[in-house]
Amino acid sequence: MELNVEEFLLGNVLDVVVSQVMMLMKEKKLQLVCEVPEEIKTLTVFGDQIKLQQVLSDFLHNIVHHAPSSDSWIEIKISTGLKMIHDFNEFIHLQFSSSVEGSNKDGHRMTHIGKGIPPDLVRDMFGGGDQWSSQEGLGLNLSRKLLSALNGRVQYVREQDKCYFLIDIDMKTRRTREKGKQIQER
Repeated sequence: MELNVEEFLLGNVLDVVVSQVMMLMKEKKLQLVCEVPEEIKTLTVFGDQIKLQQVLSDFLHNIVHHAPSSDSWIEIKISTGLKMIHDFNEFIHLQFSSSVEGSNKDGHRMTHIGKGIPPDLVRDMFGGGDQWSSQEGLGLNLSRKLLSALNGRVQYVREQDKCYFLIDIDMKTRRTREKGKQIQER
């Protein structure tokens, strides 16, 4: 699989991802709570913007689709982690999570209350076979593989009162790329 690596604002990706589920959220009478620091919204990174949008949209769509209707809310939280330097390139560790209830102080979470995503779909997401229980399961499996190609990992966490995707990804930052260019040009 070939990646189209380009420079982009992480905030633009998040705007697109959220806009893609807004109609479904309105239909289900769900509210959205986003906890994204300003420095993340304005962070310029290098990667495949379109594939990252596809992956995050698929995970968020599944959370919204399987969240209980009316008077529930979906939370998206993003935080940064360690900054790493490798071969004159600086990488930032981002953690995305989405949940319906609660928050994770360490990352980005897509969370929802209720039963969560059906166990068959979660098995499909992590399975390596050639049969899936549904197209949704196949989509989650492909999104997990695509996220892996983007230097990311996903977990689906079930807690007593909430369920969420926890997505970790390491992305090259703009500032680092410019430093790397200056160093290589010398």
